[in-house]
Amino acid sequence: MSDASRAAQDEAAVEIRILDDDKQVLGYLTQLIRSLGYEVRAFSDPLVFLSDTAEKVPGCLIVDWQLDGHDGLEVIAHARKQWPQTPAILVSGHVTVAVTVAAMRQGAAGVLEKPIQAEDLKREVQAALDRARQRTSAAEERVQAQRAIQTLNDLELSVLKLVVEGTPNKNIATQTKLAIRTVEKYRRIIFDKLGVDSAAEATRIWVLATLKE
Repeated sequence: MSDASRAAQDEAAVEIRILDDDKQVLGYLTQLIRSLGYEVRAFSDPLVFLSDTAEKVPGCLIVDWQLDGHDGLEVIAHARKQWPQTPAILVSGHVTVAVTVAAMRQGAAGVLEKPIQAEDLKREVQAALDRARQRTSAAEERVQAQRAIQTLNDLELSVLKLVVEGTPNKNIATQTKLAIRTVEKYRRIIFDKLGVDSAAEATRIWVLATLKE
């Protein structure tokens, strides 16, 4: 499968969920999102939107700000508890700096002003999905790095920490009370376990594994 075909397949698999209590706007957004090649689930009731039990995790949420009896920003806040990796775009009839700041603080990936133009919606959705993929990729790399580090025993871990600090083999031997040849052997073992060929690559694994979320 070509990269283009794979990208098209991945895009088609993405589900966008829309929440707007204006049926006309909801229908317009639904049609627009489908025209971009995404799956769509449309909701007019915030409670149904939040209690939806579909197994598929949504790729992106589009939520109206001023809903009947509900605040769209509060809906986004609740949605983020259910789907922490899913970006949300707030839709408002009157976008101000204050609204945008409030939306970003609630975790919204973007803000769109009504009436929504097709190109603006496409740009915001694509940007939100791209950022979500990057976060997911980074999280997966971190997990893989942590698993790799966990394969090391205590002595190997001690040697790795010194390697990461740029400590020469001679000094590592002194600090660990090992022979230089033994240190060199441990370095090879560590690199093999981590699946790397250099101290720089080993350092990258260490940094990824110890990053705070």
